[in-house]
Amino acid sequence: MRPRSGDARRIPWIPIVVLVGVAAVVGIVVFLVVQAGKTKADRFSHAAALECKLDASGKCTDPSPSLPGQWVNLPEAWKEGDKLAHYGASDGPNTNSHVTHTVDYSKETSANSSTGLPPVGGPHWGSGSCGDDPASAPAYCGPVPWGIYRTAWPAESVVHNMEHGGVVVWYNSSDTTVRANLEKWVGQEGDRGGFVVMTPYAGIPKDTIALTAWSRRDVFPAKDLTEKRVKDFIEKLNCHFNPEGFTCGNM
Repeated sequence: MRPRSGDARRIPWIPIVVLVGVAAVVGIVVFLVVQAGKTKADRFSHAAALECKLDASGKCTDPSPSLPGQWVNLPEAWKEGDKLAHYGASDGPNTNSHVTHTVDYSKETSANSSTGLPPVGGPHWGSGSCGDDPASAPAYCGPVPWGIYRTAWPAESVVHNMEHGGVVVWYNSSDTTVRANLEKWVGQEGDRGGFVVMTPYAGIPKDTIALTAWSRRDVFPAKDLTEKRVKDFIEKLNCHFNPEGFTCGNM
């Protein structure tokens, strides 16, 4: 029922704003408490389960076949001898070590790539902040600031972005229309809160696009580029893998 004019009551806006602010702070505190309650072992165990589902014979299989892209068997790629690697391992080979040397990612093969490029995980750089200019970034830095770049970042730096829940869009094309479309769509996803890096990459064939998240890769000719393909990959895999518990965007 609408109030009559003589019965209209003023809404106490200032107390409401205060209450909303308090509620927001409480929400943030609750989130941080929940995250703190998850031990590193819990987060790493969950991450390892996202990398690999062991079948009855102890072989790694795709734990999420409904996700876009091809699954890459990181535990197999980075194993030592007969011992499979896994995320966070402290008693054997792992898929997330920080290193200060270049990394050969060619072993990360999948159903749609015989070269293993671009990478989707594995050893990577993490010595400190990169800044926003690849040309002047310090050695072995990572991860890079989220965003769109026209100068290439080293693969070792942006693999760290995938470890932080991000998606990397790689391209090797001089076609300005292809680049403009990618920048538009990636920019829109970033504006929506997506954790995304777009970078040129000479490690894939000319006129090729690649979308990657931790352990997943979609590589295709630039002629097959569509908005749906790019956005589906970003939206479904943004923060899917997030073992370090970072607050992800509003996707």
